[in-house]
Amino acid sequence: MNGLLAVWNDCDAPVLERYEHWYMNEHLPDRVGLPGVQQGVRYETTNSSPQSASPRFFTSYDLDDVNVLEADAYQEALRNPTLDTQFVMAHFKNMCRTIAQLVAHEGRCAGAWVVTLRLGKMQGLDTPKYADIDAWREVLRHHAPSAACRWRLYESVLSKPPAGGASRVAAPSPESRFRPGTDAVAHGVVVIEHLRASDAHHTLTQWLSLPDVQALLDPSDAVDEFIEMARLDARALPGATG
Repeated sequence: MNGLLAVWNDCDAPVLERYEHWYMNEHLPDRVGLPGVQQGVRYETTNSSPQSASPRFFTSYDLDDVNVLEADAYQEALRNPTLDTQFVMAHFKNMCRTIAQLVAHEGRCAGAWVVTLRLGKMQGLDTPKYADIDAWREVLRHHAPSAACRWRLYESVLSKPPAGGASRVAAPSPESRFRPGTDAVAHGVVVIEHLRASDAHHTLTQWLSLPDVQALLDPSDAVDEFIEMARLDARALPGATG
C-alpha cells in the first residue's frame, strides 16, 4: 500500500445502472489486474439520500508503488479506453483523481466505514493550495483518531516531480479527455477506516473538532464519509498466485 490511486466522483443518474455494470465487470477487474495493483475498493456515501450527495462515490486502489502506473499496459488503457469506458466517462461529474505516495500510517485491519480528507488542491484551482503534510503527519501520530482501526496519510506525486525527467504518472490522465470539466487533484489524502458507523461518527464529531486538527484544516479541504460497496483483491483474479 505504498502507493494510492484515489478517485472521488459522481455519475449522471440516468446512466447509473450502466455505470455500475461497467465498473464491476470491466473497469475494476482491468485495473486490479495490472501488475503491482494490490486491490481496488469501491465505496458509496453514507448519506441517506445518496443521489443528492457529492461526491457519491470513492474508489481506492492500493499500489506496490506509484511507479507501477508507469507500466505500458496501464498507459495504453488510458490512451485507448474501450467504447464503454468512453461512454461512462462522459457521465462522470465532480471528478477528483489523485495518485499519491504513502507518508505515514497506523493499524493493519481494514474497516468498512471510511472517512476521507482531501487536503489542498494541486489542480482544479487557478492557484494551487498546499497542505502542510509534515504537520498532518505529526498530528496523526500524536492525536490519532482513537475510534479508527487504521489510518493512512498520502501526498500527491505532483508535489515532488521526479528528478529524472517527465513522469507519465504525474501527467494528467489521457482518459480525462472523455470526462467533462477538469479533474481535481488533492495535495494530501487521509483515509481513516472504522469497524462501525458509530466509530466513524466519533471521528467526524470528536477527532475533527480537536484544536490541533482544526488548526490544519482549510475551509477548502473536503471531508467525506463512505461505506464499502465492493472489494477486489488481485489474488482473486484468474491466474493469480500467492
